[in-house]
Amino acid sequence: MSADTSVSTTGETSAAAVVFVGLLSGVQASDPNIAATALVSASRGLQMTSGQTSIAASIFTIMMAATVISTGLLADRLGRRRVLLAALALSVVGDVVVALAPGFTIYAIGRGLAGVGLGAVYGAAFAYVNVLARPGRLAAAVGVFTAAGAVAMVGMSFVGGILTSQNWRLAFLLVPAVSLLGMLFVPKLLPEQSPVDQGKSDVLGQLLLGFGVIGTLYGLSHAAAGVTKPLTWIPLLVGILLLVAFFLSQRYRSNAFYPVRLFRNPVFIGALCAGFVYNFGQSASFLQLANIWQYIGEFGALQVTLAQLPYLATGIIGALLVGRWMSNGLANANAVLLGTALTALGFFSLLLVHRGGSFWTFLPALLLIGAGTVIASLPFGSLIIGTAPAEYYGPVTSSRTTIGQFAYAIGIAAATLSIDKLTLGGTVERLTAAGVPPSQVGTGLDAVTAFGSTGTHPSTELGRQALSQANTSYHEAFHITMVGAGLVCLLVGFVGYWLLRRSTAAN
Repeated sequence: MSADTSVSTTGETSAAAVVFVGLLSGVQASDPNIAATALVSASRGLQMTSGQTSIAASIFTIMMAATVISTGLLADRLGRRRVLLAALALSVVGDVVVALAPGFTIYAIGRGLAGVGLGAVYGAAFAYVNVLARPGRLAAAVGVFTAAGAVAMVGMSFVGGILTSQNWRLAFLLVPAVSLLGMLFVPKLLPEQSPVDQGKSDVLGQLLLGFGVIGTLYGLSHAAAGVTKPLTWIPLLVGILLLVAFFLSQRYRSNAFYPVRLFRNPVFIGALCAGFVYNFGQSASFLQLANIWQYIGEFGALQVTLAQLPYLATGIIGALLVGRWMSNGLANANAVLLGTALTALGFFSLLLVHRGGSFWTFLPALLLIGAGTVIASLPFGSLIIGTAPAEYYGPVTSSRTTIGQFAYAIGIAAATLSIDKLTLGGTVERLTAAGVPPSQVGTGLDAVTAFGSTGTHPSTELGRQALSQANTSYHEAFHITMVGAGLVCLLVGFVGYWLLRRSTAAN
């Protein structure tokens, strides 16, 4: 792939361009955060049912993950800058449709369009890093890209929260405004790239992959409610079967659009292990920390946002420092080991958190997990770029997003399911041991459920007793789940370290 020399990407211009594509990635990351903040008001305003609210919450991520590899292929075939501009325009259309939506159907269509558009924005922005990085400084560029994205995500999520407090529709105009601004700078800062003629279309393979991703992620999004429920296992089973068909098709079709042989490459597998630590570690910790602050610590929305700042700040610092160290000789394997160790220690440090403890008991975990997961993301990104064959560059670099979403969804589902089941079992056991008749245990659990849904404290003695026992059980379930998550990260991260240490091509 060659670049148009009409746009310089050396010196200060190159550094500014890396920051710029990082900021674009932050636009993609902030959009689901803004949507999640606005969802409660939007669902009430549009009178969504519980099922519609669930779809509204997940359709952006599902559509993004299902289409980003295909849009990466499109960027190879049509030119990356052209596709990036089109993707920004589509994201504008999607969120404007949401802001104007008269009901659920239009809202969901808008969120789906925004997912496709912003997935393509992220994929194109990430693929540009290799073009913009100075020779020998790819890891440092990935670090700057990651840090800039985090800054944009934090800033836009904060502004989006303020707009949501005024009117949820206003919040959905923030991403379109920033995307339109970004479209002005794309031609000024980013070089055009010539289309890759060797790219394959393979429409059947793209359809198998897209629908396989949709089914699998849709099933995982419902797993926390119960793995035996039809909305969980039927889409999950169909999705997995379609993904198996996709892999088989890519092995035996002459026009395959994705090189599945990479999944036999130890460097690529090592990169995926690092990506698992990053995505699984963040999803298993971020949501559960917010939950325990909100429901047990009774933090307000602003307090929860402020409490997350150390988590985000250490990630930004870690990305810049370790990215520079990697460009100066730190091996990818050692970066994976460092990120994994910090992440696992962070999860284990949550054993320090006890019922009634202050925010400061959470601080070691926030600092360690925030830094560790982002550090693990750096070799994940640079090795994906390094192993991508030239004729499949767009699909492979874009697959970082899809693969990451699988790990992220697994982290949310596993942590939520574990804590819910352990809390329920522990609460029933404690109520029974305290002498509550089995016929009344269900009534006590209903009071706990009502508190979790509405924040309303129980008015009966049984309800207050059940809530007290549930709080104790919740802390125990939280500890067990967080230690388990740390062990999973440690195991997968060490496998990645071992694979990369054995391969000289990784360093």
